Amino acid sequence: MAKVKGIVKIQGTLDELTFYKTQDGNLVKTKGDVSKARIATDPNFLRTRENGAEFGSAASAGKLLRATVRSLMMVASDRVTSRVTQLMTIVKNYDTTSVRGSRNVGVVISSILAKYN
Repeated sequence: MAKVKGIVKIQGTLDELTFYKTQDGNLVKTKGDVSKARIATDPNFLRTRENGAEFGSAASAGKLLRATVRSLMMVASDRVTSRVTQLMTIVKNYDTTSVRGSRNVGVVISSILAKYN
């Protein structure tokens, strides 16, 4: 990822370049080659769609957890979001009952609660 080092701080897209601002500073990236429509329909991108669905599920579970412990997170100065999402992805991988692309954190938590109740 390229960083912008200059006087002018651009945000937005110019031709094939997208300029945006993050915690790390101003960054620039090139436009991807594959369209959203192709990823959504092409059989070659089935694994990509599965990974996206599972990541979305893990990110949603992480958001719920962060909202639950928001008062504790106020003292955290680092990137808690990415670390919690990473942990939820690991938890999601323990879902052995669902097919790939449909695994989620809720199934794992439900099975743990059922075991101890």
